[in-house]
Amino acid sequence: MPIRRTPKHLVDALHAIACTTDVAGCTAAIHEQAAWLFAGLGVRLELGAVPADDGPEATRVALTARGRVIGHLHTTRPIPRHRRATRRRMETFAEHCAVTLDTLLVLADHDARARRDPLTGLLNYREFHAALDALLHHGAPFALVTLDLDDFKQVNDTAGHAAGDRVLRSVSGAIAAACRSSSDAAFRIGGDEFALLLPGADREAAARIARRAAETVERVAHRTGISSGVAVHPADGHDREQLTAAADAALYTNKGRRLPVAPPEHGPRSRLAVAARLATKLAPLDDEHAIARTAVTELHSALGFFLAVIQRLDDDDVLRVVAAAGPLAGDPDFLAHEQPIAEGVNGRVARTGQAALIADTGTDPDYLRRDPRRDPGSELSLPIVSDGAIWGILNLEQLATDAFADDDVLLADAVAAQVGAALHRSRLTAELETTFATTLGILADALETKDPYTAEHADQVADLALAAGRRLGLPDADLKPLRYCALLHDIGKIGVRSELLAKPARLTPEEFAEIQEHSAIGDALLRRIPHLAHVAPLVRAVHERWDGGGYPDGLVAEAIPLPARIVAVCDALHAMTSDRPYRRARPADVALAELRRCAGTQFDPAVVAAVADAQAATAGSVGAGTPSATAAARRRTRRSSRASSSAGTSAISTPASDHR
Repeated sequence: MPIRRTPKHLVDALHAIACTTDVAGCTAAIHEQAAWLFAGLGVRLELGAVPADDGPEATRVALTARGRVIGHLHTTRPIPRHRRATRRRMETFAEHCAVTLDTLLVLADHDARARRDPLTGLLNYREFHAALDALLHHGAPFALVTLDLDDFKQVNDTAGHAAGDRVLRSVSGAIAAACRSSSDAAFRIGGDEFALLLPGADREAAARIARRAAETVERVAHRTGISSGVAVHPADGHDREQLTAAADAALYTNKGRRLPVAPPEHGPRSRLAVAARLATKLAPLDDEHAIARTAVTELHSALGFFLAVIQRLDDDDVLRVVAAAGPLAGDPDFLAHEQPIAEGVNGRVARTGQAALIADTGTDPDYLRRDPRRDPGSELSLPIVSDGAIWGILNLEQLATDAFADDDVLLADAVAAQVGAALHRSRLTAELETTFATTLGILADALETKDPYTAEHADQVADLALAAGRRLGLPDADLKPLRYCALLHDIGKIGVRSELLAKPARLTPEEFAEIQEHSAIGDALLRRIPHLAHVAPLVRAVHERWDGGGYPDGLVAEAIPLPARIVAVCDALHAMTSDRPYRRARPADVALAELRRCAGTQFDPAVVAAVADAQAATAGSVGAGTPSATAAARRRTRRSSRASSSAGTSAISTPASDHR
């Protein structure tokens, strides 16, 4: 029987895959996450457009990106007909895997092409320097041979550049054939200049290889000869400059002409490297504005596009700006612009789903002109597809005409796919949050039937805990579990007798021991809810003490999770400043003095200071202040009269007893 997984498990798996940085790591992550998500189905990944034949009962889901199939997920066992949700989850999993894997495959292909000269297939000038530096770092003997075609200019001048290209390809093959083994490497380092790196070769062996290359060149390129120069390490130098200078000097002595300036190095990998880097940045984001802002900022800052914009397609068929980077990003009129999809290049892309590359905006009838002084000369617009539907538009602009090359189109396509996948993940996360909010409401309603005070108390403790957490420097990612801990820290009281929670007199030792069980009850309850399981240990630890005298586990000092330490102080402060059946509320200054007295024994001193500062900043809000919007939403269906008749936690002047 396949193990059931929740939507949260799917989102976590997709995050793990989106964070991979190479094809091998991505395929390994897909295998691992698929085996975990769809345990019992025997899922495996197969790359390639043609699927294997797994038999009629197997389930097969294609990984499709940019309109092409790059692989398949196969199951060795069929998915039962009644498990439609499992099938849909596998299709969603495959869709996101395809986007990440496609980007990494394209990057790997581009990286491989970037290492080689496109005409000859030999390693290029950049790889020559990298390989030479690696050999120097290793320190073992090796030889460097530089080669230069004789009178190659005449071939181009008399026979044309097409003939020259044929000669270069033939010469490159001859030079590569002269290598002894795979450890030798051949490079094209200039227009008609080549090099060989020969690990372990001495001067004599290198000279033989150079002669063999020259003889082969003369046979395949009848009108062209080749000259060579040899340098050996370490005799002719200990660094790159010394060795290349020695080899070039020998070559040009043989050739009888002056040394030229070395050609500049080019960096063709930068554009798709941005897509790989962006995928990692987008993986943890779950807000559409943050996703869009991150994408356009990376495109503008890293690659210098004049303008990068993401527009969302709303239900009224109007495109609205979500994020922009560039000179117009601070223009309120531009940011507020609403574009019906019946107008403009972006509207055309939104209607048709087809990308548009405008080499000259002045010649495109759909281009909407803004300002002749700032209008771009060229534009690239692509649809952003999320969960199979057009979510919006990625628009890139440059001032010059014909400014977008093939690499730009490839990059934009990859970025649009990454943004679409991130938006889909954010929607899945939002659905989880909605489910979670419903769960919270059910739990709160259940607790309210036993103890109305506790439900109101949790909201206000959460507000104060968040303020204290920010003062302690907690990042946003840690504030959410802190809030959940504050809202749910008393949820275990569902399992405590109502008469104990509302008892006006002091509890007996036996009754207090029963009250203490609510920490373990809350822990056990929350561990059964996947989206709240990470909050369970925090709720369990709220009643631990800094000196180790708390319950249920006797944790000491920083062994107590920080969110639990924060909630403990806020819980005590709110309890002391609230009316209870067995005593009147204390003034805030008296309650704060009590907290400071117990700092270092019952409470973390740093947390007490932060809570005191937070309470002072919102004086009067603890116990009787204005509730947060979240708290108000939760309470709008409750009767206000319940708050005044509540019962719960006692003062902490005797912290080891009667803590309800």
